[in-house]
Amino acid sequence: MANAELGHAWLAGDVLVIGHRVSHIAQHGWPVPLGNGMYLNVELTLAADDTTAPRLATTRASYTYQAGEGLDDPRPLFTYQYDRNAPFPYPRCHLHVFAAPNDYVQERPFSRLHLPTRRITLEQIVWHLIQEHNVEPRRDDWRQVLWRHEEWFRTIQQDRDWPYDRPFAPPWVS
Repeated sequence: MANAELGHAWLAGDVLVIGHRVSHIAQHGWPVPLGNGMYLNVELTLAADDTTAPRLATTRASYTYQAGEGLDDPRPLFTYQYDRNAPFPYPRCHLHVFAAPNDYVQERPFSRLHLPTRRITLEQIVWHLIQEHNVEPRRDDWRQVLWRHEEWFRTIQQDRDWPYDRPFAPPWVS
């Protein structure tokens, strides 16, 4: 898929931010060039979570698939975001689409809408890019690898009161 690693990170208090070329100066990741001429930007924010066992848990995830003439000209097509602490009324899991129907005329631009989704993993995004955007996988067993990691994620989510977290706050919370 790409030869970039998510190993770049910086620690800010008890929060760890991970992404391609993330640093304390550049707190956002850089998009990774893909074999199909497009880019993928992955940013994860992790924090200590000791509700069941000491571990790092994702508090924010952002996956942006974008076009452009290079790193200085990003043109996102879609961004999936998960934010455990999203301010109400926005759903914790949502999608931004940077295209709109020709006859869409509203006060708020279509790309600024928070289209609700369920929790989507990086593995699901990678699967989608390989299957539907002609991104070349780096290995022949990519299906098995992605499936194994997806199953591991589902296993650790079973320990939670609500799998994948509730999409928005209960009605009695404002």
